[in-house]
Amino acid sequence: MDNLEQLVVEKYPKIIVQHQQSPSYIEMHTKHTNDVLMICMKNKPLDKAVNLQSDQNRNTETEELELTGSPLKLDLSLHAILDDTLIAEEPQLWKKDEALHYPISIKKAREIANLCNETLRTLQRDDVIPVWILTNPSDDGHPLLLTIQSDFKHFTRGIVAYQGALPIEDVNAEKLLEDYATQEKICTDLVDSTIDCKYLLSGISYGSHNIEELLNAPHNGVTELHCRWKGKSFQIPFISCKVYFEQEVIIGHMCSPCNPIWKSLSALHYINQMLIDMTAAGSSSVDLETAVIRNYTSGAKIPNNTERLNELLSETETYAYTAEYPAGGCICVTDYTATLKECFAVMAVNGSSNDFTYRLWDILKDCQTAEELITLLIQALKFISSGKIRPFIDANNKTYLSKLVLKLSRGHSQTSKVLKNLRTSPPQALSLVAQVGIEKTMWEYTRIMSLVENSFYIAGIWTSDSRSHESIEQINQTIQDMTMGGDFNMNPFDSLAGGDQSIRLEYESFCADEDHELTVDDFASLKKHGLVAEKKDANEVPLITDEIDISPWKNILMKFSQVHVCLEHLYRAETWLRADFASLKPVTSYLLQHYVSEKSPIKTIGQLMSDPVQKVVMPIVNNTVQDQLKKPALWYRLELSKKEGVTDGVDRDSRVVHVISQLPVFPPSVWQNLEPSVEDAAEVTTTGEDLKYYCTKYTYLSNEYVARIKLP
Repeated sequence: MDNLEQLVVEKYPKIIVQHQQSPSYIEMHTKHTNDVLMICMKNKPLDKAVNLQSDQNRNTETEELELTGSPLKLDLSLHAILDDTLIAEEPQLWKKDEALHYPISIKKAREIANLCNETLRTLQRDDVIPVWILTNPSDDGHPLLLTIQSDFKHFTRGIVAYQGALPIEDVNAEKLLEDYATQEKICTDLVDSTIDCKYLLSGISYGSHNIEELLNAPHNGVTELHCRWKGKSFQIPFISCKVYFEQEVIIGHMCSPCNPIWKSLSALHYINQMLIDMTAAGSSSVDLETAVIRNYTSGAKIPNNTERLNELLSETETYAYTAEYPAGGCICVTDYTATLKECFAVMAVNGSSNDFTYRLWDILKDCQTAEELITLLIQALKFISSGKIRPFIDANNKTYLSKLVLKLSRGHSQTSKVLKNLRTSPPQALSLVAQVGIEKTMWEYTRIMSLVENSFYIAGIWTSDSRSHESIEQINQTIQDMTMGGDFNMNPFDSLAGGDQSIRLEYESFCADEDHELTVDDFASLKKHGLVAEKKDANEVPLITDEIDISPWKNILMKFSQVHVCLEHLYRAETWLRADFASLKPVTSYLLQHYVSEKSPIKTIGQLMSDPVQKVVMPIVNNTVQDQLKKPALWYRLELSKKEGVTDGVDRDSRVVHVISQLPVFPPSVWQNLEPSVEDAAEVTTTGEDLKYYCTKYTYLSNEYVARIKLP
């Protein structure tokens, strides 16, 4: 194949020969994403139509230098108030980089095809890469593509041609089947007819954008339905068709409602990496003033974390020693929460908990550097040690920072030494904060995901429960058997309370004997207001001496990243399928089995940061999407071929594929040569009989060579 590339380039110097994955317009007709040898013209000055499309794609370097800046770098504060469904660009079926593919005249394309065929026919089938040539549809017959896929035994070729624009009601699938049967000289009963179509529910793909563009794009992914069935009509048979839910999400997108938890994940990722570096090379190996906790994209509004902390301390002081402070626990998930959207809306405004250390984490995770984080932590602890406030700590909060907060708030004899040691020991300070972040994040995922899946299974993800190898359906059945259909409550952190994850500080930090131990009356008072757990010793037993243990965090953070991808998918599925929790349960089961397993494509949080686009394709129950299937599809594809084992008719392998699409399948550099023009093509209406579909036809033929006669 290398010789073929060189041969074509030498004979046609103005031609591009590129070994690449199938372009979108070839994939649309073949359903294949395999490698091909793509042949087209070299770049030439863009005409008005192509420039128009390029402007829509924001794909020019000069645009970066304009006074208005890149439209993909809008002020994030503006985007924060925009709906995540906002689409600044028109949907398109071709990829952005394909706008630089230019067609070749049909005469020259045939010359190149003949040249390629002479070379390919000397190769074995396994050595052949399909050759595709992009052609100018303004020529007779409106050819769009030629392909040569011959080998030593077969003469294989194909052509894609434009057939016109029609309403879908005027495209007769049965007539197309009869035409194919006539072409192959067989009866219609011997024709295999497969139809598939796609519904675009939201978004457009940003697969060719870089990371910065993805995270600043005005929407966050694609949601589609792909249907397949056997038949002779484009009318979907609701009972027999197979429906696949296809979705692309952008992890960390600024408009995603899941971002409050994603911020925790990214901050924990950076803190964990710092602690690993400090453990390996010492505390001085990390420059706290430059060590990143939060990466803010260009134009982002950076919060005043000092002001936020002061507001938290002031609010806590207002409620000190009173019963007016709101009850603890999860405030974003209640018995009345009906959708994930409601849950995240509350979380965005009020957070997820009234626990002081959890609210403190929500501030510290937004710090830009480790120096800022440690400084604010010391500031908070110093204020607490003044005795002016009695912070609320949820009874289930088992972190050492929560114990430290309670001990300092009642007046510790060595407060100054505690704060000094934390200031001079960055690993201890970072570990205290990170432990709170890990437990809060674990708790949030458990509570939120429990809306659509049983908490027993979700808790098993973190605890590596011995039952976690069972399927979700088996676990749900077991729980139903145990509870006789009733509610099953379980604290997912019982097994973690005394586990190896506990972060411990040196004994001398704050464990010396003190004169301010709690009396029975003091303990009863604190307990009354929910400031301590049931057992008195939960806050009285001093922390024991030990080194910081972060070894379990790597696995936990991996699980966090896997569950987060599931949550991103679920939120968009709920929004665009208009599904309730019951309808989302099968989707949830599939996502958890796909992402939260040993075979999961997600291994680290860093992987999601470098490759934020995540795609999933899953079967879905037809009843869940029945309303969506009543609308016209974005495109239909009819594939016709002989049924397996049929030997009647013309002795050859043949296939005909009809693509009927609302949008042009080819980029403007090709489509501008067709009638209607690109301007007319953009004016696709969405009402009744005026909705036009562009029709293209792909014909594939393959014959075995006749035995060659050697002449003397």
